[in-house]
Amino acid sequence: MMGEASQPVGVKKVWLDCDPGHDDALAIILAGYDRRLKLIGVSTVAGNQTVEKVTLNALGVLTAAGLRDIPVAQGQAKPLIRAPQICPAIHGDSGLEFHDGGSMQDYAVGSPVLEKAVLYMHSCISSHAEHERVTLVCTGALTNAALLVTLFPEVLDSIEIVLMGGCMGTGNTGSVAEFNIQSDPEAAKIVFECGVPLTMVPLEVTHRALATPGVLQRLTARPTPFLQLMHKLLLFFAQTYRDVFSFEHPPLHDPLAVFYVACPEAFKVKRMRVDIETCSTLSAGQTVCDIWGQSALAPNATVALEADISTFWEAMISALLKADMVSPLKSPANPV
Repeated sequence: MMGEASQPVGVKKVWLDCDPGHDDALAIILAGYDRRLKLIGVSTVAGNQTVEKVTLNALGVLTAAGLRDIPVAQGQAKPLIRAPQICPAIHGDSGLEFHDGGSMQDYAVGSPVLEKAVLYMHSCISSHAEHERVTLVCTGALTNAALLVTLFPEVLDSIEIVLMGGCMGTGNTGSVAEFNIQSDPEAAKIVFECGVPLTMVPLEVTHRALATPGVLQRLTARPTPFLQLMHKLLLFFAQTYRDVFSFEHPPLHDPLAVFYVACPEAFKVKRMRVDIETCSTLSAGQTVCDIWGQSALAPNATVALEADISTFWEAMISALLKADMVSPLKSPANPV
């Protein structure tokens, strides 16, 4: 990773707040290796699995991808007021398992920082936001982000938020609700109403970023331990998505939020009002998108409508190949 003195002009500083499952793993790698971004830290939140498990997953991804200098802060173990929910049907018991057994936790080296995530996020983001906003990319429940903007309102002038979450119509784990927002609707409401520049990359966009056989073939063209690991990761994800959602190929949700920060020109977007449903027993976590501008309330979000998926895959594959060049993996059975 480049030091502060040598950082190229125009590179955006990114903090990634996530719940590392299979697509979060690729989001971490894209944030770490896209030349337009500088990843300054990773925080974890319960979601795809418990916070302890996803924190180990984050350490495993960073180790395998040659990004061990990136600090990891363990965040909230449950939503602000609701019971926690996890997603083992898609991501397995560890939260990040492989097609032929084992998990990303097998590759974890090191430990998270001792400080609580929200405190560490605030101090780190503040130290990097002297001349420009740091982009907080959220690819899990918004619990950490909600606490950050509530406890430290001064950070509102230092960040913008780009999140993978929500939907304009059909949900995934709810009829009209997407998993990340549904996991902590109250936190999402706080974040959407806090006043920071906010961009939402919803299911309607991420469901088009499919890991097709052609994509998987590009990962097997160079039979290195790291790329083999990524291939096994995507095979597991493909099978569970096929079993649970009947998708022929799995969508990579979370890297699209990172890609938006790197390449916003690859997206078609629209400013609109987005409100979060927190009261209904039928639709808690629904992102109510005022597509036609009928709300009396001012727009509070930029919502992605379309993305150039071929350009995304070029960026994603490029990041994976860069990680492969520096990965410490020696063999699949001997991580470092």
